[in-house]
Amino acid sequence: MGQLDEITELLSQKRLDKYKGISKENAFKCHLYNSELAESFYQSLSYFEIILRNKIDKVFSKYLGEDWLLNPQYIIGRNKDNMATALSHIKDTKKNSNDKNHIISELNLGFWVYLFLPIYEDVIWKKYPQILDEIFDKAKSKIILNKTFYRLNRIKMYRNKIFHYGSLLVISDELSNPAKMHNTIYSMLKDMSANKLLKEIRKIDTFNGKYLKGKSLGILK
Repeated sequence: MGQLDEITELLSQKRLDKYKGISKENAFKCHLYNSELAESFYQSLSYFEIILRNKIDKVFSKYLGEDWLLNPQYIIGRNKDNMATALSHIKDTKKNSNDKNHIISELNLGFWVYLFLPIYEDVIWKKYPQILDEIFDKAKSKIILNKTFYRLNRIKMYRNKIFHYGSLLVISDELSNPAKMHNTIYSMLKDMSANKLLKEIRKIDTFNGKYLKGKSLGILK
């Protein structure tokens, strides 16, 4: 068995077939580069998730009460399952399930994104329309709920693709372009008043270098 055949067998032909119209050798090069590009998103995505959940909790606590996460009227729809999963993990690790900080750290990104779904309109957004503006208090244009959910959900989907080893080189639309997604993440961080922290994040963010490498290799257009 040749080297490329062994690589194909171990990685799977289906995974390499995502890079259509090119040789096995070039497909493997694309796969290796895809891993580098995915890694370059770790810094921005990890800080995005932390800042988003902390900003939401800060503003929600102001209007819904400090213990809003323990109030079942705010745990509805898809978030019932997300909360159940988080509480189960907290129980397994013998942490205090009544400690809001433990719950916040255990909840996945989906929970925070799903708070912007229409199912929460009557429960939160119509009652407290100012919440949206306070979460994204540095936004230059008017914040609209459905557009906010769309952008947050696209970031969540992109994050899941990265952490499940999907291809970032298969670009189906504008927001699946790596540079566009990277800009979207930073734009939303700016909207949440994270400018000072962004300066520090940029110091460890390797995306620009990896993106330029992809263009120089002809992998990215």
